[in-house]
Parts: sequence; structure tokens; C-alpha cells
Amino acid sequence: MAKSQEDFLRELLADFKVEAAEHQQVIAESMLLLEKQPPSGEFQKIVETIFREFHSLKGAARAVNQADIERLCQAMEGVFHQLKEGRILLTSTLLEILFSGVDVLNTLLSDPLDGRRKNLGTNLVQLLKAIDTQMEDSDSDHNSPTNEPAFTLQQFKNTPSDVENQGANSPGQPEPISREMQTQKETVRIATSKLNSILRQSEEFISARAELDYYIREMDRLNHPDLQMLQRDLSKFNHSFSRMVDDLVHDIRNTLLFPFSSLTDIVPMIVRDLGREFGKEIELVISGAETEIDRRILEEMKDPLIHLIRNCIDHGIEKPEVRIESGKQARGTIKIAISQEAGRKVDIILSDDGAGIDREKLRKSALKNSVVTSQNLDQMNDQDIVGLVFRSGVTTSPMITDLSGRGLGMAIVAAKVDGLGGSITVESEEGKGTNFHISLPLSLSTFRGVLVRVFSQFFVVPTSTIERVIRINTTQILYAESKPFLPVNGENIALTKLADTLGLNERRQKQTDEFNFPVLIVTSAHRKIGFLVDEVLGEQEGVVKELGPQLIHVRNLAGATVLGSGLVIPILHVPELIDSALKANLAGSISNQEAVPDASTEKRIKILVAEDSITSRMLLRNILETAGFQVKTAVDGLEAFQILQNDPFDLVVTDIEMPGMNGFELTSKIRTDVRFSAIPVVLVTALSSDWDRKRGLEAGANAYIVKSNFEQSNLVETIHRLI
Repeated sequence: MAKSQEDFLRELLADFKVEAAEHQQVIAESMLLLEKQPPSGEFQKIVETIFREFHSLKGAARAVNQADIERLCQAMEGVFHQLKEGRILLTSTLLEILFSGVDVLNTLLSDPLDGRRKNLGTNLVQLLKAIDTQMEDSDSDHNSPTNEPAFTLQQFKNTPSDVENQGANSPGQPEPISREMQTQKETVRIATSKLNSILRQSEEFISARAELDYYIREMDRLNHPDLQMLQRDLSKFNHSFSRMVDDLVHDIRNTLLFPFSSLTDIVPMIVRDLGREFGKEIELVISGAETEIDRRILEEMKDPLIHLIRNCIDHGIEKPEVRIESGKQARGTIKIAISQEAGRKVDIILSDDGAGIDREKLRKSALKNSVVTSQNLDQMNDQDIVGLVFRSGVTTSPMITDLSGRGLGMAIVAAKVDGLGGSITVESEEGKGTNFHISLPLSLSTFRGVLVRVFSQFFVVPTSTIERVIRINTTQILYAESKPFLPVNGENIALTKLADTLGLNERRQKQTDEFNFPVLIVTSAHRKIGFLVDEVLGEQEGVVKELGPQLIHVRNLAGATVLGSGLVIPILHVPELIDSALKANLAGSISNQEAVPDASTEKRIKILVAEDSITSRMLLRNILETAGFQVKTAVDGLEAFQILQNDPFDLVVTDIEMPGMNGFELTSKIRTDVRFSAIPVVLVTALSSDWDRKRGLEAGANAYIVKSNFEQSNLVETIHRLI
């Protein structure tokens, strides 16, 4: 059947996305080199490379009707053409505009299939105007002695400018520093969906091998003389068949392995931008980027890696003046080291030499948000306390914003790593830095797991999540507040029955030894728990089968696998399993020991709202009173501060842009007055820039909520966190 025009365009756009990513990466790398102010000879090569990349990308964008990308590339190409010719100077202002252009390009290329609906509109127009203005200013001031250039290309004015009609190796043409052309002859572009399909089909041989193993064992168990010769022949065949399966699957998997450089190549630009955003000097060191891993894992790790880097820059690396005061170099260092362990795991160590994790802030945040009890906290060692960074609701951030401070980011990172079958741990020394250690499987499709039985049901627990398997008797089980736990190597590990966590209820068959039970001690994101099971049947290699859309919301299950006998066995999702077990235990203790606060308790919380807009003022008042708070309003910051002096309040909610006294000024006055300095302040404003957020933090605000992202639950939740 002939392809429709729509299908053809979709395929064409998919090819464009691959090609554009290559141009995008070379541009980003070259821009970072340009910023370092290289010698004039190297500078010429870099400018030539960027010029070529924008020119090629412009043509590709035109072919697939990506008008915004084409316009931007045309403007950027024009700048680098002028730089090539020496007609303009590369000033620091122009360099920043060019970096802004790269950022806009990255956004436009984030999804070219949806490019027209995602165009940046006003931002793109403003950027193009800024480029034109800067070009005009640079041209008019070109010979002005007061306009000192960063460096110039006057001496290369005779370099040919029209590369469209020249070969790649024309005389006088500088060698580009982009990807090597020869490698293009040795590679073939093929849709990864096709490779994934071939891989899935090849991995079915693993199930066939397991089935053959099962039948050979069954024949051996029957011990029938007439079957012995057939069994020997089958065993020989199985030996050679297993080797062929291993080689086939290994080679096909290798076609889907990508070097980590395809992920880490974006990191230098991210570090540069975040360093400027937070006013910090940072050196980035990456090693082992040539290590290869499943492409699907790389895609899933992009967001966690970016969040960890942002966390290191935001909360770890100190500002230059602070580092100098503490005896450090002004420039902080972030290191990413990637290595492969024994052919089965890939290790990533992301470290910084910053301030380290503040244990006291972690303790206070965990207690305040009911993540742990004071009794639990007293029993924790230092490693357990540092591990609290991965718990939802725990944060060391001094301020809540739309982007950070809610204690969710690190929990999401841990959940993502766990979901990939990996693990993440953290080590930190206050004042010296923090190390995050991530361990990932090489591939997603196959795995090793331990087969266990609970009643008549069988389950597989991923081996990567199991710390140990032991047998215990009832005399080893201890109790605290009616909760069972097991002391193992100096740790008190919570203990529960896997059957209870999964909600299984079946009459238990009589066991040979009622006082001897196998226990699986599993771990995820610094959380550890022991599950009692009826039987451990050994380790299995299998292929992960997805549950399908009908069962996607079923908790505690990550998929299924097929045993050699043909039996379909569920694979347990350990992070969710630990959540389920801990929540069940926590619910029991709370219902017996703690009372739910009544409405009268909530009414005692008094909130002052400062907002000049009558509509916004009434909206905020209605939301807060509905949530059970006592509310008083003020029309601006000046009136709010006068009210504070005559009436006590538990929290202040304020707009920023107000007549008389704005929200920044009100926050500063509250913080500098000893009578009110402990009162939390929440800024609710239409101002969404990073600069305004910084001003809010510097003024002493505890939270920053942008009205464009405003939700009632968001505000009420924030207030509950702060009071």
C-alpha cells in the first residue's frame, strides 16, 4: 500500500530530528570552545565549523517546512559569515546573544514533529531583532577605539566565504572540527524500532533455552533407560544452542548500545548556563564517556542526570567568595566518572567539591514533613540520614519555588533509577563535597531475578534489589512498638510478610519447620526491608514482558517473565513494594497513637495576605479560609507591616508588585525586625524570571509561587510545609 503524504512527512521529520541532533551537538561544543577565546588560528576554524553547521541545518529545516528553525539558522549563519569575513567583532555582548540563539534552537529542536505548535513566538522575534541590532552596532562601531573587541578576524579577510560552491577540502579551506566524514561511509542509519524488534525476537530464544533446560531436567527426573541416550543428545545440543543464543543476543544488543557521550555531550552547556544563573564558577571533568549502554537507558537517564547536576550547582557548589573564605579555590569542580563493571553493570559517579549535605536540615525537614518519626531518626546512622535526600518531601532548600524546594526532585531521580533496575547511593562530607553513585544494567530487556513462592503463588524479585537472602527462626525476630524487626550486622531491618504486603490470603499448608523462614532483604534508595516468604527457589534469567495497558496501574508489579515450564510469573517492583509495606505499617501506628487535628486547631493558624488587586485578594482569602485558616488582608506592603505590629500572625502571603511598599521590601522589613523575623513569607506573583526568584530568596522569602502556575492545592500544601 502506498504511503500517504502525512506518513511520508512524518518519516521525513523523524530523519530530520536525527540529522538536526548531530548539527546541534557540534554547534554546542564549538560555542563552548569559542567562549574560551582560543588563538586566532583555532578561532577561525571554530567560526568556520559553526557557520557550516548552521548552513546545513538551515537547508534541512527548509526541506521539512520548519520555518522557525530555518529563520533562526539564517540569522545565526549571517552572524558567523560576518565573523568569517572580519566585518564584525565578537564582543562579549554578541557572544551572549549567540548563546541565547543556541538555547532557542535547542528548544525548537526538542520536538520538530510538533515544531509549529511549539514555536517560541515573541521570544524568537526578540532574539532575531537583538541579532540585527547587535550586527548594526558592531558594524557602526567597527573602527571605534572605544569599542574593544574580544578578538577579531581581520587577518583572515581573504578566506573564501561562499562554501556552497566549494568542496569540503578546497585549497585554503580550514579543516572543520566537527565529526569525521569517513565514519559516515562506515555506518548506516536504521530506525531503532526495527533494531528493537529484532532484539525482542532474538531474546525469545532465551525463553526457548529455558524451556529446553526444563524438559531435560524432567527427563532426568523420570530416570527412564530408553530416554537416557536422547537426554545426552539433547544436552549436547543444548550446550551448543546456548552458546549460539548468547552470541546472537550479545551482538544484537551491541547494535543498540550508545556511548555515554551522546548524553554527556549536553552537560558542558548545562553547567555553563546554570553556573551563570547561580553566579558560580564551575569546572567540569568527564571521564569514561566512551562507555556504552542501552540507548533506552540513556534516554531515561537524561532528566535524572540534569537534575543531579542542577542539585550540585544549586545546593552543593558555593559561590566564589564563600569558597575563598573557607580556604577553597574560587572555582568549584563537578566530576562525572563512568565505568563498566564486570560486563554487566555500568557505574556513574557524579561528585562535587561543594558544601556537602547539611544533616541538621535533613533531620528537621524529615521530621516536619512526617517522613520519619523522632524515634526512627534517633536509630538512624549517618548513612541513613544522608539517604533521606531521596525521600519525597525532604529538602534542604531554604526556599520553595515552582522548580525546587518541595523535596520531590531527588525522590523522582531515585524512582527513575530504580525503575531501570539500577540503584543510587550518596556519600557526603560537610564542607568537602558530595558523591552520587549510580549503578545501571547494560540492557533493559533481560534480567536476573530470584524465584520465590508465597502460598501457591510464584514471584520473581530482581537480583539487583536483593542485598541478601537468609533463613531465620522466630527467636531472632524482635519487636518495637508492636512492629517486628530483624537485627542484621548492626542494623535493625523492618520485617514483614510478602503475602501481607501483596494482599494474599490463603490457608497456609503445614510446613516442615514452622520456626524456620527464608527472608529476602531488599533495598531501594537507602530504604531497606526484609520480606518473609515460604520458599526461595533460586536465580532465574528471563525476558521482561510488559503487562499491557490494562494492567499498567497495578501496583507492586514491574512486568512478567516465562519459566521453562511455560508458567508466567509476575516480576515484583521493589520500590513500590517497599512503599506499600512501609505505608501499611505507618497507617497502623498512626491510627493507634495519633489523633487527627480538628477544625478548631486549624482555625488558630492566622495568615496575613498583602495584595493590591481586589480580585486576587479575594481569591486568596477565599482559598485560605476554605482550607481552615484565619485570614486578614492588606492592600499593600505598608499596610501589611502596620497590621503586623498590632496583631500576631503565623504566616504572610504577599504579592510583589504593589504601590507604597512592594513584596520584596515587605519581606526584607519582616526579616530585619526581631519581632517578626521567624514568620514565614510566601511570595505569590506574576514575576517568573530567575532574577526575581533570586531577589525573593535574598529578601528572605520562604516560598515563591508564580501565578501562571498557580493551583489552590499548591498554595495550601506550601503553607502546611512552612508552619
